[in-house]
Amino acid sequence: MPAIAIPWDPDLVSFGPIRITWHSLFAIIGMLVGVWVARRLGRRTSIADDQITTLAFWALGGGLIMARLLYVVDNLDQFSGNWIQAFAFANGGITVWGAPLGGAIAVAGAAWWMKLNVPTALDIGAPGLILGMAIGRVGDLINGEHWSLPTDLFWAVFYTHPNTVGQSTPVHPATTYELLGDLILFAIALFFARRHLNRLYAFWTTLAGYATLRFGLQFLRIDQPEHLFGLQQSQIISVLVLLFFVAWLTNKMRYALTGSTDPSPVKSRNATPPEPRK
Repeated sequence: MPAIAIPWDPDLVSFGPIRITWHSLFAIIGMLVGVWVARRLGRRTSIADDQITTLAFWALGGGLIMARLLYVVDNLDQFSGNWIQAFAFANGGITVWGAPLGGAIAVAGAAWWMKLNVPTALDIGAPGLILGMAIGRVGDLINGEHWSLPTDLFWAVFYTHPNTVGQSTPVHPATTYELLGDLILFAIALFFARRHLNRLYAFWTTLAGYATLRFGLQFLRIDQPEHLFGLQQSQIISVLVLLFFVAWLTNKMRYALTGSTDPSPVKSRNATPPEPRK
């Protein structure tokens, strides 16, 4: 069966020891687009553009730290005896699940400290987050860093450049499947963010949707070790996220069935409801 050859050098530009990869380029583009989407949605609320930018920096920092932490936990043998390398972000890898988890924790904490409405901050950030992750996956496709199972489907990919870290035989483009799923989640999250801010619908659509997507697609990937019940780290995280989602959804349904007012989980330190900016 025919397959798609990926011929590009994974390094876009290199200056001695400094390398800029396709993955890095599209990750940066994804971050910028994500912030732009959040700022657009923020104009429906009382959260100012500069406050959203501040929250974005917190999300970036929290996401990077969590992404590195998850990678280190999943590859402890790589750092045994040389733990200082765990802090060398440029040497090694990160786990994508760190972006939504660490980013959400950082945004919630920063929004609370800034006396902003926490559910609103999470809702306006969620669509941009998942869109940014989708854009970042374009770089993953070019670089071929995440290995997958072989397939004879006509959209299989293989890598031909001498410097590639990708597989030389036809395999599933698993990260591209994820890209397409992320775009669908973006559309759904954007729908909720435009119509139901401050209810965490957009936030949980993104988080629970990504957990479901990643749990299934991880069966096609072979780049993480197996742990509990043969599941990989990303799948274990997905299960935990879905359990939290079920708990949140159950709570929402309980209030809906009893006709009671559903309190927001954490609003802000001054509990001021969001109002659209004039």
